[in-house]
Amino acid sequence: MYSIRLRGIYATALAALLREHGWQIVQPTEALYPYTDPQDRFAPFEVDVRDREDKQGVLAVGATAPLNALTALLFAELPDALCTPALPELGAIYLGIVHKRRAWGYEIDLGGLRGFLPHPELDRPLKKGEAVRVQVKEIAHPQPIVTTKLSLAGRFAVLSQEQGVGISKEITDTEERERLLTLGRRCCANGWGVIWRTSAYHRDMRDLQDEIKLLRQELLKLESHPDEGIPGKLLAGQTTVMIEFPGGSKQTLDRWRARLTPTESGYHRHQSAPEAIAVPSQRVRIEHIKVSSDFSVAMTGQVIQTSPQQITVRREIKGPGVYDGLNIPKEPGDYAITEFSCGAWHYETRYYSRDGTLKGVYVNINTPIEFYADRVRYVDLEIDVVQRPGEPAQIIDEPDLQGVAHCVSPQLIMRAHTIATECARMLNARAHGRP
Repeated sequence: MYSIRLRGIYATALAALLREHGWQIVQPTEALYPYTDPQDRFAPFEVDVRDREDKQGVLAVGATAPLNALTALLFAELPDALCTPALPELGAIYLGIVHKRRAWGYEIDLGGLRGFLPHPELDRPLKKGEAVRVQVKEIAHPQPIVTTKLSLAGRFAVLSQEQGVGISKEITDTEERERLLTLGRRCCANGWGVIWRTSAYHRDMRDLQDEIKLLRQELLKLESHPDEGIPGKLLAGQTTVMIEFPGGSKQTLDRWRARLTPTESGYHRHQSAPEAIAVPSQRVRIEHIKVSSDFSVAMTGQVIQTSPQQITVRREIKGPGVYDGLNIPKEPGDYAITEFSCGAWHYETRYYSRDGTLKGVYVNINTPIEFYADRVRYVDLEIDVVQRPGEPAQIIDEPDLQGVAHCVSPQLIMRAHTIATECARMLNARAHGRP
């Protein structure tokens, strides 16, 4: 099976899950030493997993085949995991064109997408329209973070524009560090330095030299490419998958982690953000996450009722238009009452006119709802149920659910359909006074 390096708050849980399915856990953190083979401490990895910035999931970086295997395993084991390929490849190098200056840096046109270049990544100001070579440093929303400090990474070494020789801090053996330092000095050329990765430890000299040759060939491709002022990719990076762990996945990962070490209930939810239940008179943030994060929505509402397992929120409706799915006009004074239940796979919103007349009901189908100190969070599963007064409930947006099938498991698609069908049945039963 494939080798994988794990970092972050989900590392122990993922180690337990992956070991069970034959994966090789390499370059482990100290906490994982008891559960890994000592000889794998310096082994190279095929997939690298680290926390996302928001701690609501991880980034997985590597080649296509192992990433596909990881995605398939997560879909099989976690009830609501989402795996979305990131458009920019981590480490990809582009010829970019300065599009706009921002307060904290520059917006760079990469050809088909834009990146953000922070001021600390520069040694001089840039002008609009200027061509600049940049590398994707971080996958972030809404734009990838890029840098002008380029590097080319292999399994054992990295060629870097930072001159000199660097050695992984995990390599502490004095003789080995001296060996790598000597070899690295011979490999430095044309203003590029060498960084030896953890996997270079006691690696055969020929393997290390061969990799440096391959990296130099890539460097020649880069340096020979003309800067013609047309933005676009110069060198490919590594495929990156953005993995979301909604409420159901966090609970399952808690149980996997408990196989290796004592784990409190809700461990991963606590680690991803402080937990507390909102109380009356507070405003609560509603994080309505879309599978395509570019379209995620953040709303706020007034908490009017709360308990450890339920929050009821009122929102004042502002602006013209019609209610999505209901096709009923919005009017001045309209308001919405929404009930969120912790762990529920759906929630119901009732829209009212100024005088309290019910205008319609909208049921959103989503991953299990999570409560945090100042927010309610879930991932929208696209399919919904609506009901106008005096009419039967109907399921809408089924094509939208199929449109995200490449990011979720078939089981999750089926579950969303089943929940939508049951919600429609309950709304119709309620309309006829049945339980």
